[in-house]
Amino acid sequence: MFRTGETVVRRGLFPDGRIAYVQCGRVVHDDDRGLLTWVAAGSATLRRETPDGTPTRSWPRYRAMDVPTLLAPGTWEPYGTLMLTRPGERHSVWWSFDRDGAFVGWYVNLESDAGRGPSGTDHVDHALDLLVAPDRRSWRWKDEEEFADLTGRPGFWDLAGAAEVRAEGERMAALASAGTFPFDGTWRDFRPGPDWGPSTLPALWDLPSQVLQRPER
Repeated sequence: MFRTGETVVRRGLFPDGRIAYVQCGRVVHDDDRGLLTWVAAGSATLRRETPDGTPTRSWPRYRAMDVPTLLAPGTWEPYGTLMLTRPGERHSVWWSFDRDGAFVGWYVNLESDAGRGPSGTDHVDHALDLLVAPDRRSWRWKDEEEFADLTGRPGFWDLAGAAEVRAEGERMAALASAGTFPFDGTWRDFRPGPDWGPSTLPALWDLPSQVLQRPER
């Protein structure tokens, strides 16, 4: 279990196991409800770019995987975000807040759990996401074109896998419409501690998730 206030990373992996991107935040709690982290606006991130500095975030994922790339530093913008990650789940749920602390909606990131290590958690992103309005009366898919483009390509999901991803999104949409956790108002009034500014990368951010023990200090 991670300690409250500890800085951890949330790493997205390519299907071949390489790190695609890194987010970092402070632990709010880590218990039977899952790992809840606060990613303040301005927190450090890492994303792939080519050796000449061209970002690959907007490229098709299979193209970005097929050329030499490096992880380059950036920042998390524009929202402060609570991220709830639960072992074995095929999604994570994010609460987004503007700079004034107002809640602006939920983001459901559809993904597969790729394990936990000494620096945080790993997952493989499924491209398709869900945006839920604060009143829960409306929701919409995000990145449907990318999801369709990746379906059936080597290393990604086939038609049956795509149907499972979409079914998970529909299940989460039904929970939102019913006002069931995590869409029941929990943490909508969250405020970070006064000293919880933007997070920086911890020293062990790139340690493989298979390493289960943190070194003694």
